[in-house]
Amino acid sequence: MKVKLALISIASLMLACSPQNPYNNEGSESILFYGGDILTLSDEDHRPEAILIDGNIILKTGSLLALTKESPDARRVNLAGKTLMPGIIDSHVHVRELGMDAIKANLVGVKNVEQIVERLKARYPNPPRGEWLIGQGWDEGMFASIGYPDRAALDKAFPDNPIKLESLHGFAGFYNGAALKIADIDEDTPEPEVGNILRRENGAPTGVMLTLAQDLINRHVPAPSIAQLENAIAAGLKEMAKAGVTSIHEAGMTPEDVSAFKSLAAKNALPIRVYGMLDGNDKSLMQDWFAQGPLDDPQDFLDIRGVKVFYDGSLGSRTALMAQPYSDEPDKARPTERITPEAVLSLGERSAKYGFQMAVHAIGDEGNNRTLSLYEKALATQAVHDHRWRIEHAQVVLPDFYQRQAKLGVLASMQSSHAVGDSKWAEDRVGPERIKHAYAWQTILKNGGRLLMNSDLPGEPWEPMKTLYFAVNRKALDAPEAREGWYIDQALSVTEALKAMTIENAYGAFQEHKLGSLESGKWADFIILDRNPQEIAGHNLKDIKVLETWVAGQKLPG
Repeated sequence: MKVKLALISIASLMLACSPQNPYNNEGSESILFYGGDILTLSDEDHRPEAILIDGNIILKTGSLLALTKESPDARRVNLAGKTLMPGIIDSHVHVRELGMDAIKANLVGVKNVEQIVERLKARYPNPPRGEWLIGQGWDEGMFASIGYPDRAALDKAFPDNPIKLESLHGFAGFYNGAALKIADIDEDTPEPEVGNILRRENGAPTGVMLTLAQDLINRHVPAPSIAQLENAIAAGLKEMAKAGVTSIHEAGMTPEDVSAFKSLAAKNALPIRVYGMLDGNDKSLMQDWFAQGPLDDPQDFLDIRGVKVFYDGSLGSRTALMAQPYSDEPDKARPTERITPEAVLSLGERSAKYGFQMAVHAIGDEGNNRTLSLYEKALATQAVHDHRWRIEHAQVVLPDFYQRQAKLGVLASMQSSHAVGDSKWAEDRVGPERIKHAYAWQTILKNGGRLLMNSDLPGEPWEPMKTLYFAVNRKALDAPEAREGWYIDQALSVTEALKAMTIENAYGAFQEHKLGSLESGKWADFIILDRNPQEIAGHNLKDIKVLETWVAGQKLPG
């Protein structure tokens, strides 16, 4: 069967999203902003009257009179009551996937297979025979609660097109019979070493593949070219910039991603800054990077220093590693170790030796426990140093996690949207006692741990003002104002959340001396908002509008 993949157009997306050469300071001007609220988010958290930028850096903050005297020729910008604050740093994203979503059917919010078929027909009304149909966003956590779907309806609606449907968080895939046939998967196919093929009573695959079992089919889907990856990355970065993001941490760069990001950087086509975390599960990739060492861009538009490791699965799909059985339907749980502890330890030892930052995906309490133990062992092989290793998600933890995390200097990289999105079923999964140590942001802070707050886009609502709203309110976007948030005692204050989205995220990439707050000598990366988030009701945070985004002293296209 001839297989084709619908591909994103190159023509409309590339260099238009780039500011005019943000990599240098030549020909740039001094600009004085005044007349509004200026949130520096520095340690002093003072409110200066004005801020003066000179080219791509912040020169000073202070009184309007003093800065006017210091730079009388600076262009003056009256904020007219608006708010200027540091640009948002989203410290865990998959921006390539955000850009590639333009070619996929959007399955966010579907409740059953019939709705999935409706969305696919709307996106692909007359697909050529053999073309792969791609969708993304069905919630594996919700379906795990009500029962995973079966491919029968997909087979009837699209008998001649292979289908790949990615779940909301990536821990499950849903495929039709045509896709299974291409991959030679049937009732006689053995279970993979890691992951599961869900089956009907007669042993035939239902079409749902959990965790790494997805690879049995995904390897047959035509891969996008480097040009198409560049196009998708540029489109995703542009979309994030409009929402007020000035820097990202890309989680799990493949070799192809690295090539695409490097190519964009060489063409001055990265509109915002990128801190790369390599795919630590790719042995060949890591061997190459340990041999060459981290990439440190003096302009901080493309640094690559992190090692992102997928360790366990997800709570929703019951594939995360738990110390005790799941509270609901433990017989349906399939705890998954996507990489051996020995391999994680080896990566940690080499990361400590060659100056890389470990960032391990761990969601279950046992997954987090093992990750901390592996970190302790790996870091013991080197002299004490400023490692800033991270745990991505740290979703459910054991009671001793907090003090161990703080003592070891490990950063908890968490997502406010996950607490809200998972609240529909999370307590069912772990029960009333373990839930007290889930999504526990305040407990981390009160025990001296450091907290990074991010989106993990594109799975949940990711725009920064929504991330801020979730962190402060811990409830859905459409929840009534009077309704109390889910385990609201773990919510952050507005200032705590803003700092976790800016200066703490800069710290999480060794960039706090250049990014994350408005201080002299730092890069001139900031956003202008229609309202001050520190002075409005928490319920209204989601409605704040980002009016302008500036990177390296230049206003990005709106």
